[in-house]
Amino acid sequence: MYAMLVPTMTTEEVCKEIKNDYPAFYEKMLDNKASNYRKFIKAVLFPVIHQFSWKSSSGNMWNVIMLARYRNERKCPGIVPYLKYENWGMGIIYPKNIYSNLSIIDFKPHFWKRYRERQLIPNGLEGISFDEQIKYFFLNSGLFTFDFREGSNKGHEGFVGYTKTGIFFGVVIKELDYLCVKTYVSANMLFDNQIESLDSADELREKILSHPDYFQKRGKLFHIMNDSSFWMDETIR
Repeated sequence: MYAMLVPTMTTEEVCKEIKNDYPAFYEKMLDNKASNYRKFIKAVLFPVIHQFSWKSSSGNMWNVIMLARYRNERKCPGIVPYLKYENWGMGIIYPKNIYSNLSIIDFKPHFWKRYRERQLIPNGLEGISFDEQIKYFFLNSGLFTFDFREGSNKGHEGFVGYTKTGIFFGVVIKELDYLCVKTYVSANMLFDNQIESLDSADELREKILSHPDYFQKRGKLFHIMNDSSFWMDETIR
């Protein structure tokens, strides 16, 4: 059992259940981080990863990845909490503070399908498990950067999430602090395999926004808006 979330639940019901779980889960994360602090601070080789699971009173099995990718992160390792669910494929719920609010980021099964096709398989990782896919994504993406756009999908706010290796797209339901991640496009796809390895999500964002003519010539797939924001056609899957 991954989660008590079921396909018939509404988005409102999902968000309510996640936010009910989160206070106790957050305390558990802090306790576990404190008890494993020496593992990170004494590390010599990086990245360092620590994982654990916790079952909430509602029956949801939460997972946490604590990681320090580089030596300068060892004093404050990143914490990645997530909840797996199954709904015509595997997805995850990733609660994250954005602009001081707890946002529910839902990486849909279709996102993972595209991530596997567009990032993992080209890098020879087609055989890894779903748990390993999740770990690989968060370990290699760097810190996310977000751009938001009003009314980009049936009246909802849209967004682009930038990582070191590519970008993901989706829509926002503001009143629920809910972000639905629909699909993924790798940096190699964006630049036709002409891009070198990047050091950060910000670097990819800057590279994209500094080449508006390149994307405008590629037709309807990619758009540079008047405010310099970058968007993909919402019909692209």
